Amino acid sequence: MYRYSAKEYNLSLLNMGGIRIGTLHDFRKAEHKSGIADPQEGKKNVIHHIDKAIVNNTDDLHGRAAKEFNIVNLGKGNASVSFTDCTFSKSFDEPDCFILCFSSEKSKKVMAEFEGADSCIEITNPDIFLQQLTDTLNLFTPVIFRGVHKVIYQNKEEVWNGADWGHNPAVIKELDFKNQYELRAIWQPRFNQKIRPFVTGSYKLISSCREISI
Repeated sequence: MYRYSAKEYNLSLLNMGGIRIGTLHDFRKAEHKSGIADPQEGKKNVIHHIDKAIVNNTDDLHGRAAKEFNIVNLGKGNASVSFTDCTFSKSFDEPDCFILCFSSEKSKKVMAEFEGADSCIEITNPDIFLQQLTDTLNLFTPVIFRGVHKVIYQNKEEVWNGADWGHNPAVIKELDFKNQYELRAIWQPRFNQKIRPFVTGSYKLISSCREISI
């Protein structure tokens, strides 16, 4: 795993174990630099389109969609509803969570995706690094570590798959960001408390990372 940032911030991590932990909702703010700010972070719409169909209680795709999107309740009888050229839509806004971003790729091309980044740190022991961050976060606010996830690059309007609501909005980014090869470590507030980004760290982080040339 690799962290691209301005050299001064990476030196803070290497020398003092200092690091900034962001939040999903904070990434929506316009004041963040290019490559970080995304006003739609943690949001998506799931849609299902019907050209023309008669929906009843049979377990076909359109019937399940009408039920899951709460469009119509047909009960247990023989009722049916006709749909023509219509689209069902459901919006999702993921609750705020702590996020630390990495990249799975090491290259100058990836670093160029992050405005102001001029240095790269390799996380040489991710398990120890993330466990220490989890312990440190818990000193300030109770959290549950939800693991490291590959970011999925796609449109924020997702076609319903017929089975569930698809990918977690917290790991979806627009296609414009696809060259970042982002990984996200996610910590969920244990009691749904309000959170905000903060700078924290531990000297124990230092031994699990190193500066590298690219």
